[in-house]
Amino acid sequence: MERETKITAKNWLLVTGLFLIVFIVGADSFIIAPLLPAIEQSFQIPINQAALTVSVYAVCYAVGAPILGPLGDRYPRQRLLLLGVGLFLIGSVLCAVAPTIILFDSCRAIAGIGAALTLPNIWALIGQTFKGQQLNLVMGITMSALSLSIAIGVPLGTGLAQLADWHWAFWGSAIVTMLALGVLWAVLPPVTPMKSVTTSYLSGYRTLLKTPSAWLTLLITLVWMLGFYTVYTFLGTYVTAAFHLNTGQSGILFSLYGLSNFVASFFSGKLVTRIGLLRSVQLNGLLSVVLILGMIGGANNLVIIAGCLIGLALVQGFGVTALNAYVVNRLSEQRSTMTAFNSACLYFGLTFSSMFGGALYLQIGFQGLCGIACAALLIAVGLARYVAKK
Repeated sequence: MERETKITAKNWLLVTGLFLIVFIVGADSFIIAPLLPAIEQSFQIPINQAALTVSVYAVCYAVGAPILGPLGDRYPRQRLLLLGVGLFLIGSVLCAVAPTIILFDSCRAIAGIGAALTLPNIWALIGQTFKGQQLNLVMGITMSALSLSIAIGVPLGTGLAQLADWHWAFWGSAIVTMLALGVLWAVLPPVTPMKSVTTSYLSGYRTLLKTPSAWLTLLITLVWMLGFYTVYTFLGTYVTAAFHLNTGQSGILFSLYGLSNFVASFFSGKLVTRIGLLRSVQLNGLLSVVLILGMIGGANNLVIIAGCLIGLALVQGFGVTALNAYVVNRLSEQRSTMTAFNSACLYFGLTFSSMFGGALYLQIGFQGLCGIACAALLIAVGLARYVAKK
């Protein structure tokens, strides 16, 4: 086991490059929120039109990932990853100089497509390059970049908007992306699809549909994220109204969540290895339910809610990292297809939770949404237990 945990200096550089690009792709989803008023004023458009810049990026990612995913099982992932990062870089630079909102949205679409090509191939590359405890360690470190982007994405966007012109947010994104691209260009291994993989584009889809353990695993991600985001999406709305917080004060809660989730994800490798991937998913899913029930019971106490949120961040960090590490090894010959669909499930979980949660919030309140979240997470735990027995 000692030999297995050793990672070469070149591979640590690879992990650093992957961490940077995952961070900046994740931050791109959050950094734009505080920039919307400035974008609205700059282009002289209504706020609902400015908000479309967020939707364009998310839709291009959610739809693009499962379409582009199978390419990673047919062509060298090294080239596809570099192409995805390059497209994301081009989109960021063009967003910084776009003279009209139509061109700006088009550039956001380019960045979204670049992200859709990048992230699934990052997870697939990790699954093919690292094994055993190394895989869990590297997956935890790389996924923690998403948590860090949650913690500092909004404050970073706000700070850049206040200190300089809003365009600098995208120039900053481009600079970090260029740094990550340079590192990856230097150290990416020449990964190619396995020789036994058929060259048919649709073969990945067919194999996935014919493998119950594969699509059931994707269903775990979808239901898990549906439950989690039902709480996460509407927590800010609830605490702002219930405790009369301003935007900055409620933002502190989400920064605490992001930082706690970052710590859990970063150091999750050894723990999930010791417990086992699917057992970690089940355990942390159950702990998530307990903590959300704590939010229901302590709905009138901000300290209790904050404590439960930090606890939820920790167990989600362990649970989601374990789930992602399990996903990348379900179909080794269709790894990119699998990780692409898994990414799409995450975004669709977010979309459905926002859609249905928004319709139910006024009727059943935050506590009611927490009850629905608990039910969804329990279903995810049940699915994980079923898959573990197959």
